[in-house]
This record gives sequence, C-alpha cells and structure tokens, in this order.
Amino acid sequence: MTILDEIVLYKKKLIEQGYYADKLQSLKEVDVSHKITFQKQMQDSNQLAVIAEIKSKSPTLDRLPDRDLTQQVKDYEAHGANAVSILTDEQYFGGSYERLQALTVETNLPVLCKDFVINKVQIDVAKKAGASIILLIVNVLTDKQLSELYQYATKLGLEVLVEVHDKEELARAHRLKPEIIGVNNRDLKRFVTDVLHTNQILEQKTAGYYYISESGIRNQNDVENIVDSGIDGLLIGESLMKCDDLRQFLPSLKLEKVK
Repeated sequence: MTILDEIVLYKKKLIEQGYYADKLQSLKEVDVSHKITFQKQMQDSNQLAVIAEIKSKSPTLDRLPDRDLTQQVKDYEAHGANAVSILTDEQYFGGSYERLQALTVETNLPVLCKDFVINKVQIDVAKKAGASIILLIVNVLTDKQLSELYQYATKLGLEVLVEVHDKEELARAHRLKPEIIGVNNRDLKRFVTDVLHTNQILEQKTAGYYYISESGIRNQNDVENIVDSGIDGLLIGESLMKCDDLRQFLPSLKLEKVK
C-alpha cells in the first residue's frame, strides 16, 4: 500500500465518522467572491504563475521552519505569488480547515484547499472555509467520481486543479476537459520527486489547458529545466517555507512562459 492509498483510507474513515459534517457545522462561511481567479491571472500574464504553499510537515518531511503563517501569506502576495495553497489534512500534513479559514481573509489571492478529495462533503467544507480552488487527484478517483466531483465544484463557483502523475492519467484528465491540469513530480510509490517528470508527461499535452508543475522545484535552475514544456505555472511549498528571503527568491521563479 502506498502512502497515498493510506491517506485515502483515512479520508474515508473521517467521512464515516462525521468529521466533515462537523466542520460544516462549526466553520463560519467566508465570502471570497471578490478575489481574482487564478485562471484569469494566468490568462493575463506572460510570466509563469506561482501557487505558493503553506505547509508544516509531510509524510516525507518531519518539520518545516516555524513561520508566522499570516505574515508568510502576506509575503507571498507582496512578492508575486498568484495563489496560495493551504494543506488542510491534520494527520499527515499538520494543516486544518481552521487554518485555511484564518488565512484566506489575510490575502486577496485565491486559496487552493490542498486535500485528498473523494466526496462532495469535502468540497462543501472547502468552500465554506474560504477556498477558491480545490484539488482533484486523478489517481484516487474513477472517471465517474472525477466527473461528478469536478462538475459539483465548478457549479459552486470553485476553480479545480486536476492533478496527474503519469501520461495515462493525463489522458484521463484531457477527457474530463478541465481548465487547469497539475503535473505532480512526485513518484507515488516511492514518494521521491524529480522535477524533469514535467517534461516527460507534457510530451503528450494537448493545447487549450493551463498546465502547472507541482513538487520538487527548488530554484530558478529547476524552472529553467521545465519551462520549455509549455507550463503556465508552478506549485511550490517546501522551498518557499524554508526560504528566508522571499523578496529575491519568489520573483526569480516567474520566468517568461514558452508557448
């Protein structure tokens, strides 16, 4: 069983235990309708967009530096990020919906609820907490589930980042016809990253989508190695959380798009 399989089983258990139903009751609704969409920002710029992530830990990483997360979000916005990703899984990533709710009101940037969505109730909670974007991972969903969850989220006015890990999943994503496709550079079996994975997957890309390279991007050189694949943006977490000078580092990643 992979870590991803284990996490999905955990999510099923949380749904059965009423965890998400409880969140729907306890969270206050946050209106984020004033925020400019991530897609609009990509459409209007010839530079790579950056989804800057807030994370505390992951299954492959014990701890990240303790940061003032409100200040971190403000710094992301000040130094050129186009969206913020906030992990809401408590057990594996040390996040929460309460964190998302507290931080989304601190920024004008749209917020991606980074979680492992397998049920509509999770989308309801993300929306109520103030997310503008949700993540759907092709690997953990059937085509029917993927379509149902995608349609449900978009009807609620949410943007959807559809994540793929290999060429077969990319073909499945293309059949769904989403706006935004994320290519995760993490090997799901070994949980190691290789940024050049983006180039291999997008050899078979189809025009008409926005493509985001996710995971493993450490510096400008990594971005230079994948920008020719035709990506529109980057999702970066660990490198930004470890960085002590976002003023220099974040803008250095926003290279000109190659189309």
